[in-house]
Amino acid sequence: MPLILLTDNGSTEEDLSAMRMARVYGIPVIVFDHHHPDEVVDQYLDAHVNPYKVGGDYGITAGMLGTEIARLIFPGVDQHVRHIAAIAGVADRSEAPERQQYLDLVADRYTEEECKKIALALDYIQFYLRFNDGKELIKDILDLNKDHDRFRNMVDLLVEEAEFAIAEQMRTCITHVIESTLPNGAHLFKIDVEIHAHKFTFPPPGKTCGEVHDRLCQQYSGKPVVTLGFGPDFVVLRSRGVFMNIPQMVRELREEIPGAGVNGGGHLVVGSIKFVEGMREEVITRLSDKIGKFSTNVN
Repeated sequence: MPLILLTDNGSTEEDLSAMRMARVYGIPVIVFDHHHPDEVVDQYLDAHVNPYKVGGDYGITAGMLGTEIARLIFPGVDQHVRHIAAIAGVADRSEAPERQQYLDLVADRYTEEECKKIALALDYIQFYLRFNDGKELIKDILDLNKDHDRFRNMVDLLVEEAEFAIAEQMRTCITHVIESTLPNGAHLFKIDVEIHAHKFTFPPPGKTCGEVHDRLCQQYSGKPVVTLGFGPDFVVLRSRGVFMNIPQMVRELREEIPGAGVNGGGHLVVGSIKFVEGMREEVITRLSDKIGKFSTNVN
């Protein structure tokens, strides 16, 4: 009988359909994830590894968890994969102390900046691989194929292409950002990525919203910032300094606007929400109102 390991998803009710199907076939399922968990999934799992369950948060990333589980299964792999945990920490923008600890473990071979470049290279190539395996290419990017020169050449090439694509996207869309100030003092920025950004190319909507958000955070240093990147039937959320709870807002919107078909989630302060196209304006208006009620932290 096979064993299914779900990585970086599986903790939320959005994953229930697949788990219920696995149960029909009697296939055991184990999840290691760092998204905010819903208790309803536990009844379908043989094990559920999530930092929230032991007082942690999303800062212990799925890549860190995966690396540690690999070491538990086969300790001899440690020297070959420990840098993956460091890459995962910078890729997911972890603020947990473990991020720096993993970076320190591999500092003799990979700097923090190099880990960021590897993460961007993976982000870029995965957009084009989509559901294709690309196993050997991924191994080259992660420096797992014992050819360090090829690893560096490949990462440098992909980073160059990714940075060019991001710069082009930012030049196109940044002037279309609309600003407002919420009752809690947070700066809310909105951009319609469907009509004001390139489609079907890198960076995709979520990454585009994140890049816009990063630039706005630099511009509004020390102030609470929320960025909404929306399309016809979705909105991507990025936040700094606003203590949001996206899964909670999704549940509330689903109850308050039954005709909107709201679903989605993610982390507490980073995620995405889907809805039916005809209810976009009401969903985004209600969402903005809810964000304006959360407490903020100004550094």
